[in-house]
Amino acid sequence: MFLAQNGTRPAVGRIITYTSLPCHPTTTQAVIVELRPPLAELDNGALVPLQDLRLVVTDERWLPIQDFADQYLLSSYGKVVSLSYRHTDRQRLLQASGPQRYPSVSLYGAAGVTQVGLNRLVAQHFLPPPAEERFQHVIPKDGNHLNLRAENLQWVDQREQQDRVVLERFHRCGARNPNSKLTPHSVRQIRALAAQGQSYQQLATRFGVSRPTVSLLVRRLTWRTI
Repeated sequence: MFLAQNGTRPAVGRIITYTSLPCHPTTTQAVIVELRPPLAELDNGALVPLQDLRLVVTDERWLPIQDFADQYLLSSYGKVVSLSYRHTDRQRLLQASGPQRYPSVSLYGAAGVTQVGLNRLVAQHFLPPPAEERFQHVIPKDGNHLNLRAENLQWVDQREQQDRVVLERFHRCGARNPNSKLTPHSVRQIRALAAQGQSYQQLATRFGVSRPTVSLLVRRLTWRTI
């Protein structure tokens, strides 16, 4: 049965599974976008009864965002949950914007709107402070700027961040990126499966990429020529 939120681990934003298609049962994995009792809105667009959801046990951690403690929670996977969406008591998973180098979110506070890169936000909350003052930039260890898990991020100095090879790698997209785990064939597969109702999280797990990677290619913000 579905578990309510506990402390700073919100139900919204959590990875779940549920059984779809009663005649031909299929287990589907998705992420909770918003709770609408007795239903939950999922990132694949489905509305599923709460009692049909099963939480997936992961190592994902959640913390209040500094300076926005009563408004947002951040996960070590790079997800952000609004605790007062559109100035209401709704809790909702925010959709990151792209396709700039790093996905970002807009945070609303007393000083107005702040656009924040998720790479820096995750590093500030889940990594140890930089060992030296010169390390003020955050890059992914695997070269995939959509892989925002804390364990994939590292603090670097400006020289390393601006290294020509690194920049060239970051600006490459799709098949031109040597670190890409996808091929034109797998991109077509992902889009077809997403159209059939499979969630971004389920596709990310199946193809070994991050959820934002799937989201951007399904919306044709990356791999535009395929």
